[in-house]
Amino acid sequence: MGSVTTRNRSRNDPEQGGIAEIRLRGRRDHQRKRKISARLAIMLEPDVTLTDLVLAAQCMAFSLLLLRRADAASMVRRLYALLFAALALASLFGGLWHGVFSDAETGLGQWIWFCVMVALAVAAAVLWFISAALFCSETWARLVRMIAPAHLVLQISVSAFVTDSFAVATVGLLPPVISMIAGNASRFRRTGSRRALYGAAGFCLAALAGLIVAFEVSLHPSWATTLATYHMVQFVAFWMIFRSVPGGAAQPR
Repeated sequence: MGSVTTRNRSRNDPEQGGIAEIRLRGRRDHQRKRKISARLAIMLEPDVTLTDLVLAAQCMAFSLLLLRRADAASMVRRLYALLFAALALASLFGGLWHGVFSDAETGLGQWIWFCVMVALAVAAAVLWFISAALFCSETWARLVRMIAPAHLVLQISVSAFVTDSFAVATVGLLPPVISMIAGNASRFRRTGSRRALYGAAGFCLAALAGLIVAFEVSLHPSWATTLATYHMVQFVAFWMIFRSVPGGAAQPR
């Protein structure tokens, strides 16, 4: 009986209760860290994750190259550098999400996916500014420059409060991409510029790549699934767009 009384007294003792609570919190923290470590150790979608990371490296390299060139003070080059930086961040966060968090709805995973959506919204807004700088008359350029921030706020708001489906980013990118296709195609028709052709073809390929996802096209059922195949096509499209930048910057409107 005496031992039972002692145990009961220990449970009721505030100091002993505080120690037990600290130990319990410690065990929970340890379990949470083990779960995170396990997630980081297992790549959930290796083909999608790796191709996303390759895209991130490609776009960041393009962004840095544009900024390091002699005429990097050009507004158009800086806009293209910002475009590739936004695409690099979208690919980086996308690779992290596909590799670690795509199998469960976690708070951190949701924030990482939201970062993908924000980066793609920024890319869409930057494309409007590039289109205005390269292809629009001054009157239309002012209008397009007003559309860009409104587009940015609307797309982020839809992603935050309505749905974070990737379709939001796809639909949001489509209008400025069409504008870039039309502008580059028009310049190629007028001047025969090879760089304008690269731009029209690159943006067209980037838009058509969405059909790969829509129709679930894949090169291999395990190692080149639909999204990995989509990333491969985007890799080529981004290279073509990068090739169009110097001519576009040298020939405003």
